[in-house]
Amino acid sequence: MADMELSYCVRHPQVETRLSCSKCGTLICPQCLVHAPVGVRCPDCARVRGLPTFELGIATLARAVGTGVVLAGITGLLWGLIFFDLFRIPFLPWIAVVGIGYVNGEGISFSVNRKRGRYLQYIAAASVVMSYVVAGLVSPLVFVFTFPSLFFLMMLAVGVYVAASRVR
Repeated sequence: MADMELSYCVRHPQVETRLSCSKCGTLICPQCLVHAPVGVRCPDCARVRGLPTFELGIATLARAVGTGVVLAGITGLLWGLIFFDLFRIPFLPWIAVVGIGYVNGEGISFSVNRKRGRYLQYIAAASVVMSYVVAGLVSPLVFVFTFPSLFFLMMLAVGVYVAASRVR
């Protein structure tokens, strides 16, 4: 058996290797190889990219923020105007919070063509919190009746979770 000459990875010069890219022939080590249907390739030839569903550009995030602000304004306004009417039916105020979370999350998801991502979750969650603030500005008694209530704050957290789960 003949001695093979020592060769080193292009990206990691301290690592000895005998692997090479099946497309360009570049020496690669096990740390930087990418398995492809036609063999192992270097990261340049493999062209590794994420799923398009999770690719969020500035325009997508701007559209999500704009939609979140508009939905927060609309749902917060409605919530503030009919806040005391909701108390006539038991549990309706808490169901309304979850419904607002669903509407805001689904609206944001629709506006960004059903894309997913962590930043969209943050935007959807912030939209529900902004709805609560707008409702409190429309009817200041919203804060008086809801803020001391631990159960209502838990339902607000559920509404935030529902909104974030729509774009997860």
